[in-house]
Amino acid sequence: MKTAKRSTRNVGFALGSALVLALTGCTTYVEQEPARTVYASPPPETPAAPVEPPVVVIQTENDFYEPLSPYGSWVIVGSYGRCWKPARVETGWRPYCDGHWQRTDVGWYWASNEPWGWATYHYGRWDWSVEFGWIWVPHTQWAPAWVSWRQGAGYVGWAPLPPSARIGTRGRVGVRETALAPHAFVFVSEQRLLEPVRSTTVIVNNTTVINQTVNITKVQVVNKTVINEGPRPEIIERRSGRKIEAVPVQELRRSEETEVASRQRNIPSTIDRRGPPSTRTATAPGNTIPVHEPRQVERPTEARKEPQQQPARAETRTTTRGEARQRAPRTRCGGTLRKTWAVQNTTTLGQRKRARAGAPERQI
Repeated sequence: MKTAKRSTRNVGFALGSALVLALTGCTTYVEQEPARTVYASPPPETPAAPVEPPVVVIQTENDFYEPLSPYGSWVIVGSYGRCWKPARVETGWRPYCDGHWQRTDVGWYWASNEPWGWATYHYGRWDWSVEFGWIWVPHTQWAPAWVSWRQGAGYVGWAPLPPSARIGTRGRVGVRETALAPHAFVFVSEQRLLEPVRSTTVIVNNTTVINQTVNITKVQVVNKTVINEGPRPEIIERRSGRKIEAVPVQELRRSEETEVASRQRNIPSTIDRRGPPSTRTATAPGNTIPVHEPRQVERPTEARKEPQQQPARAETRTTTRGEARQRAPRTRCGGTLRKTWAVQNTTTLGQRKRARAGAPERQI
């Protein structure tokens, strides 16, 4: 009986609560459980493409001798030893002035128009010699470009890094700013950095521009790869109005070196592929400098000058004939010689007169 009353009381309480809620206008919402999102399984990872080895393999400095010899001469320059000097270049020529700049995943890459640029702009260093002009000092470390950068006042400039530029313990390439002479830098406006570079389109020896720019060189080595940052791409994009897309440097390198490898395969087998003689041989007594074209050209020129000594032999023969004709004492003075001949001729005529005068008397 009590249980029935209790149930009736609970039902009444529930109905009363519902009536109160209805009269007050309150609504009760039942929050539903959110639908579960089912994600598809990720696709399998694509394995990274293997890094192909370079087409041209440089192991020692002698590996540059054969491919560069047709385009220049090897000379001995002070403490640098054997260096390479380009031939058949125009007056005022300088490195990194015939090609264009390309942004890559390792910084700025110099794409040269010169057939030997694959070596001299990506290996080694350039320096200026009073005797030979611009010379290239070989080295085996590859880089997109071995240059120092300056930027400011709307200009961008670069200069070849000298041989004194060394890779430090932290992977940074350090060079004293005083080691770079102002005349080594060339400048272009920031809006023209992506355009083809020619010796006639760059600014040189401009002290005003140099003083308005600052050194922004940042060359470092990461995992044995040289990175040359240079000017920031976003600044060049804004100035030039052109979008810059970084190209994988390995594509540019393989494209350039493939052509070099094809030229080397066509070299006749008669060429000595062992490389140049050592520096000791070049500096040994006798001045035997290896493959120095200017001195090789001078030797036959001196040999052709030997016939000029013939006039001296001709003069000796003339003197001998004169002495044979002269029966008087050997007197080279013109006046004495003529006087001697006059005396001889006078004496001969007198003797003839006396002979003719005395001839008739003898006949009588």
